[in-house]
Amino acid sequence: MTLVLLDDTNTQVVRRVPHGEARREATLRDLIADHPGILPVHDIDPSYGRLVTVTTELAIPSVGFVDVLLIDEHGRLVVVECKLWRNPQARREVVGQILDYARELSRYAYEDLQRQVSIATKRQGNVLHALATEAGGSLDEASFVDRVTRDLAAGRFLLLVVGDGIAEGTRRIGEYLRDQPGLAFEFGLVEIAEYRHVDASGHEQVIVQPRVLAQTTTIERWVIRSEVPGTVIEPVAAMLPSVTDHAVPAMRASSNGKERWRLFADRLIAETRFDDPGQPPARSGGTGWFKVPLPRGLYVNVYRSSGEGGLGAQVRFGGSDGHAAWDELLAERDAVDAEFVAAGLPVPVWIAGDVPTLSITTPSPEPWDDAVEVEQRRWMSRAANQLVNSLRPRLQALGRELAA
Repeated sequence: MTLVLLDDTNTQVVRRVPHGEARREATLRDLIADHPGILPVHDIDPSYGRLVTVTTELAIPSVGFVDVLLIDEHGRLVVVECKLWRNPQARREVVGQILDYARELSRYAYEDLQRQVSIATKRQGNVLHALATEAGGSLDEASFVDRVTRDLAAGRFLLLVVGDGIAEGTRRIGEYLRDQPGLAFEFGLVEIAEYRHVDASGHEQVIVQPRVLAQTTTIERWVIRSEVPGTVIEPVAAMLPSVTDHAVPAMRASSNGKERWRLFADRLIAETRFDDPGQPPARSGGTGWFKVPLPRGLYVNVYRSSGEGGLGAQVRFGGSDGHAAWDELLAERDAVDAEFVAAGLPVPVWIAGDVPTLSITTPSPEPWDDAVEVEQRRWMSRAANQLVNSLRPRLQALGRELAA
């Protein structure tokens, strides 16, 4: 790839610096921090406002350090991880790494994020709000905090992997992203190509050219259902993030579809009642699903799928705490199954694996008229309530045992 520099007297062909010979990751990180406007964020999501750097090397305890954290004037967060071609992590581990940051941030309250930002910036007060205001934001402090809090709870971030060249195929990166039902993030691969040339005075000039290589669109989520004699993989919901080549227009849900789901979800969340008086309310996730918090950082994810024509609810037991909880629950599997049967719901499917999952589903083929949606809301509310009834007290008891 080359650039051509034209002026009245001279034409110069400038060749790109080969992969692996460009600037160091720390230099790339500092370039982005000093000039966040070079990132083509608006090519991925035009709704973002002006970006400002919050900090570099933001500590996320137990996970690592975010290379660059940005925020726009409206309080929307952008997480940037920098990797160069010569670093093998640019191909695989970096995607899992940035997802780990997003998962951990989704467990943060606003105060948790503010604490880590204050540590990193050595500034007191509401640093995030101050930075957004400096960038031109007009939200008052209370509204700003509410906005960021909602985004944290939903895992609603823009995640960017930025490098001098990323070779991982978009299909394979999609495999990393599709298994994230509890997060509403957007994801982009951004390449910053570097060119160098010597001008007429003998000085070397460096030119950088950012461009989006790939970005999120909608893909199918899959559930693995065990059957004798083997395992069957079934599509469940066309609603979670994947990656598409940037040359192909992203296939996003229509505004009508999003609006219809918003109205459906708002009513569903308002109608959902939990038997457990201490249960926090349900929260909207993304188009097609909502989530209900459980102890130990777990969630009930409740969804409906137009592609499969069905409804479902699941709890994923990720991380060491999740695995420990899963092992304890397996000892009470028969009792849990009996509770669902007594409630008139399907027997849960217990799926072991790297991220054990407990799920129930029911068919609900289209068309979805008003009467069908009434039944859908009733079933989804019952499913969420029963998962809370069966799991919340057991998870709380496990937490007390571990703390003893």
